Amino acid sequence: MLRFWGVQFPEIRPIRRNRRRYYRPEDVELLRGVRELLHVQGFTIAGAQAVLRTKGINFVRAIGRRQVGVLDHVDIPGDGIAMPHLSPEQRDALTSALADPVACRALADRCLAQVKGREASHD
Repeated sequence: MLRFWGVQFPEIRPIRRNRRRYYRPEDVELLRGVRELLHVQGFTIAGAQAVLRTKGINFVRAIGRRQVGVLDHVDIPGDGIAMPHLSPEQRDALTSALADPVACRALADRCLAQVKGREASHD
């Protein structure tokens, strides 16, 4: 995975000696920031690359150190987030529902019912 991210994010530059890669603390912070963007915040690779391009390496390192929240400071077009089909209102509803487990369960049940309804109509 690290080699793949090194290809996708050329800002990640480990030291190479004797065919081995050595990651410095600042490399690890950048990797943690990229991981946060991709796996926790739900950005696509293109969206994470856009954050790096617009906000810079130090911002993504700060994300890796958990010094800044991502969505409070990033204005990325909808295709940078893994849920481009959601409207801003739907994203807000999802974010607030995820903060409350009961509301989260109710939202998941509604989504499941919609999916089952679509599947039934295609049969």
